[in-house]
Amino acid sequence: MRTTRRHSLAYLCAAILGVTIAGTSAHAAYPDKPIKIIVPWAPGGSTDILARSTAERLSQALKQPVIVENRAGASGNIGAEAAARAAADGYTLLFTSTNLTLNPAVIAHTPYDPVKDFTGITMVAFAPMMLVTKSGFAGDTLQGLMDYGKAHPGKLNFSSSGAGGAPHLAGEMFKRAAKLDMVHIPYSGAAPALADVLAGQVQMTFTTYISAQGQLAAGALKALAVASDQRLPVQPDVPTFAEKGLDIEIGTMFGLLAPAGTPASAVDTLYQALKQASADPAFNASIIKQGGRMVMNTPQDYNAYLREDTQKWKNLVQQIGGVDTN
Repeated sequence: MRTTRRHSLAYLCAAILGVTIAGTSAHAAYPDKPIKIIVPWAPGGSTDILARSTAERLSQALKQPVIVENRAGASGNIGAEAAARAAADGYTLLFTSTNLTLNPAVIAHTPYDPVKDFTGITMVAFAPMMLVTKSGFAGDTLQGLMDYGKAHPGKLNFSSSGAGGAPHLAGEMFKRAAKLDMVHIPYSGAAPALADVLAGQVQMTFTTYISAQGQLAAGALKALAVASDQRLPVQPDVPTFAEKGLDIEIGTMFGLLAPAGTPASAVDTLYQALKQASADPAFNASIIKQGGRMVMNTPQDYNAYLREDTQKWKNLVQQIGGVDTN
């Protein structure tokens, strides 16, 4: 009887140990199936291009397929909501841009909370805005532009790709920082906003390097300043606003996030994989080519950024008296 009991106890311990080991193995196996990354924009744009490059590096590092799914519409809200409502298991992620933190400040009833509904994995890259004018205007310098604006109050116009977007709010930040009387002219995209700068209908606009690179290379447009804490490698002769005494830092962040509640172990696995990928010169070069710089901050730092950026946009929109996006 004692032998039987000893055997039963041994079998029970072995079973418990087996369950424990199996549970540990399953936990350590992440990921053990394909991962899906939702991009809330149409294929071919800068966010989509960088998302696919990121997905490729993740797939190589994690030895699992990483699939990009485009869910465009509503200024990125459709895809962001889909990601926020997905299972928090590490198998559905969101690769997005600044609209994630900007939209709640300018769009009523945004169907997600950028802080409560997501946990950050890392900001992959940051592409700052550039202030550009038609070549030859105001001496092709930031000081010349500001002197012109102060000498001609209300005569300086700036275009944007649409009311409430980052280019519009970058113009508002410049207007306040430089104490200029400027008029905002919204357009239906970056291309027409740039076209009317070239045509002389408006004097300036804020845009990303990737949107203006053709006209900059041709000499039709002139970049006067970049809204970053450091100069762009692709435009090393263009000063930052900070160099000219203006506190203006604004641009497009590109980041990878997971639904809130995703296990910290999965988040760390994804972050470590991308941190490893950041050492790839080709990956870094692809970001520089788009007028950005690689970031790859920690999940904790990225979450702090998301909180601060969300509040920054709310404060700015309140300061300018709201934004009419209709």
